[in-house]
Amino acid sequence: MAFFTNFKRSAEELKSVKCIVTIGMLLAVAVVLDGFGSIRIGDAIKINFVFLPLSMIGILFGPVCGGLAGMLVDVIGYLVNPIGTFIPWLMLISGLEGLIYGAVLYNIKPEKNWQTLVRIVIARFVVCAVCNLTLNTLALYSIGYITGESFGVLLAARVVTNLITFGIGSVMMAALCIPLKLAYNRIFRKQSNAKDPL
Repeated sequence: MAFFTNFKRSAEELKSVKCIVTIGMLLAVAVVLDGFGSIRIGDAIKINFVFLPLSMIGILFGPVCGGLAGMLVDVIGYLVNPIGTFIPWLMLISGLEGLIYGAVLYNIKPEKNWQTLVRIVIARFVVCAVCNLTLNTLALYSIGYITGESFGVLLAARVVTNLITFGIGSVMMAALCIPLKLAYNRIFRKQSNAKDPL
């Protein structure tokens, strides 16, 4: 029941100015990372660090905000740096990535280190396995980026890159997202306390 409550709470976050402003800043970082901080290996393999701002949005504002942010990153990223053709399936997969981060990581307690680390690893594993390896590969295959003859080779290469990015990404998320959540909580707790009447 709490799982579905998180979706409702996440949707209500969109009414907050601090939510919109914070998402806007993190979206700008994500677009820059997507367009100029990514490594391309052919047409079918792309290594980037967009998962960092996306996971931060998911941690702070939940699955609804994370899903919307994921789709916006893909659309804005294409408008800013159009490479190839726009693929709606990849936009939806990017939205699913943000939704997964929000669903797994929303309301984490940074002070509970081991529980938080486990949730980060689970979220990163699900994204790598479901979004990056399975759905992205199928989407690229269905539109002809990957041909039948090269499917096995590219799938093997994508497995290797996702194993590497899963490990590195989990460490980077733990190193950045936990301090961010702690700082965010402290800043807005102080602001809310300052507004309380004496």
